[in-house]
Amino acid sequence: MSMRELTYQVSFNTPAFLGNAEQQAQWRTPPFKALLRQWWRVVKAPAREVGYDHKRLLVAENGLFGSALDGDGSSRSKVQLRLSAWDEGAMNALQPMARHPHPEVKDRDRKPIDIATAVYLGFGPVTLQGMRKAIAPVATPLTFKVRCPELEIDDIRNAIQLIAWFGTVGSRSRNAWGSVRLEGEGILGIEGLCDSKLSDLLSLRTISAALGDRLAGEWPHSMGLCADGRPAVWRVVSGQKQVDGKTQFVGFDKWEQVLERFAALKIGFRTQFSFNNQGGPHRDVMDRHVLAYPVTNHGLANLPNARLASQIRFKVIANKEGKFFGVIAHVPAAMPRDFFYDKERQQMNPPSIADQVNVWNQVHQFLNTPQPGSQVIRIRKG
Repeated sequence: MSMRELTYQVSFNTPAFLGNAEQQAQWRTPPFKALLRQWWRVVKAPAREVGYDHKRLLVAENGLFGSALDGDGSSRSKVQLRLSAWDEGAMNALQPMARHPHPEVKDRDRKPIDIATAVYLGFGPVTLQGMRKAIAPVATPLTFKVRCPELEIDDIRNAIQLIAWFGTVGSRSRNAWGSVRLEGEGILGIEGLCDSKLSDLLSLRTISAALGDRLAGEWPHSMGLCADGRPAVWRVVSGQKQVDGKTQFVGFDKWEQVLERFAALKIGFRTQFSFNNQGGPHRDVMDRHVLAYPVTNHGLANLPNARLASQIRFKVIANKEGKFFGVIAHVPAAMPRDFFYDKERQQMNPPSIADQVNVWNQVHQFLNTPQPGSQVIRIRKG
């Protein structure tokens, strides 16, 4: 079997909470292997031999990345990853970041309290008392090598390009912690992120331009779509300027400034779905439960231990000049049926796909509407 090797330089644009066996920050290949598999699924799902069928996709994935099934079903991975070092991270403090008003967080007098960006986006690894050790951002990059069969090289390369645009690893990575920075092997930066390039990488023309199609499956298999049929992907910029009659977007000087924008936006699009002063536990699934679960003080009756990750992915990305931008992407999937069962098999009624589409369309509309203090711009068409 003929093999090919791809070589990249990898670092982080934001602190990465990668944990080893002692829960200490450390460079490790398994999180990158999992990240590669995740975005490879998005690349491979439209292929003719898969056709968005999760069972066929799983067969293809296990054949390439290996599996640990019992008996004769196990197989070794044909994809090999290597980092030039497995150093431990030593970052243990963050610079102060902005605080934001949150209409649902109040003091004893029922007055709204401002919440800190880092705690809101990183609760767990980051608390009011401090933070867990992390790998520092914008440090000296490591060499990252990927070896795979020649026949798989295009899909692997496309998946790595998606990682460069959207990939994050570690705890709270969907909130932009552990934003991966990749360079080399023809990687395109944020300047190359546009509708037409995504369509080429993901064969988006093979599926109708409707969000409902993306929500038909219970696993992430494509980029989301707004009501206009274009990918639900946005850039967060500091401002705009005119150069030779053309609009150019200006980045931020610090990655912390991007996270500050993310926190304000996340508070905004989540709290637009109010609970009308009704506390939990709720007997019916509310609109905000569609976004992610659990929701503080608003649990669902009979589902105390259920977990549902957010479909909105935040990423901090840097351009060649070292300026930082935000990328927001919706990677949708239907609320899984297993989510609605607890250990005693008590069932709730899930919202219909049409109701879930309605919720996500409202999130898209929020991001498509200019927000005070935030420059949120859809990616270019081509």
